[in-house]
Amino acid sequence: MPFKFVLSLLLLSLAACSTINTSNNGADPERALANYIQLGRNYLSEGQRDQARFNLFKALEIDDRSPDANNVMALLYETEGEIELAKQLYSRALSSDRDYSPARMNYARILYAQEEYGEARTQYQLAADDVNYRLRPDAFVGVGMSALRRGQTENAKEALRRALQLNPNIGWALLEVAEIAYQEREFPLSMEYLEQYERSTAETPRSLALGIHLSRIFNDSDSEQSYALALRSMFPDSMEARQHQLDQ
Repeated sequence: MPFKFVLSLLLLSLAACSTINTSNNGADPERALANYIQLGRNYLSEGQRDQARFNLFKALEIDDRSPDANNVMALLYETEGEIELAKQLYSRALSSDRDYSPARMNYARILYAQEEYGEARTQYQLAADDVNYRLRPDAFVGVGMSALRRGQTENAKEALRRALQLNPNIGWALLEVAEIAYQEREFPLSMEYLEQYERSTAETPRSLALGIHLSRIFNDSDSEQSYALALRSMFPDSMEARQHQLDQ
């Protein structure tokens, strides 16, 4: 899960119209807080950081412990490379509401990017325990990936399969379990997961390389050539393409 890629997806998911009327907020602090947070979120999704910052500061003036306001402000700081400051704000959001899963997921994501896999797994697991959380499948993926980075393969498989039980089309999880099955010489299972991955997600150098390896095992020269051609033509500068050339 490349850190910048995941963060860009989060910002895209914030996209909405930035036209909220705040003129009548004075008599209703809760409404004002919600409006300023939404404006901050909208401006951030559009890349207008100064406008986002202005509205988020307004929100924090009303309630500096607001989990939502601190969470969005932390996202803003992430876009500016202020990672430690973002971590502090995610922690503040969670200290106000330990059940606020969006901030916990973002906090876990930063920990994972900093290779703090043990603590990242703990935070992802807490988010995954929230049965009503919209991104619960992604939280299980985080649990699985963190466990995998710590060499805990069985725990990783359990979490990734749980993620796929909740959402069968999570490409990252499908490719990981396909790789794990391949490493454990469960080749038919690996191919099954790879084919499911290919039906739901765009090809990557890693998926094509796995396809080459599995095709060789099953003596399927046509599929091997097809995967190899795709790898050379689509990702000629990838590590997998260079390795394939060396293997020939």
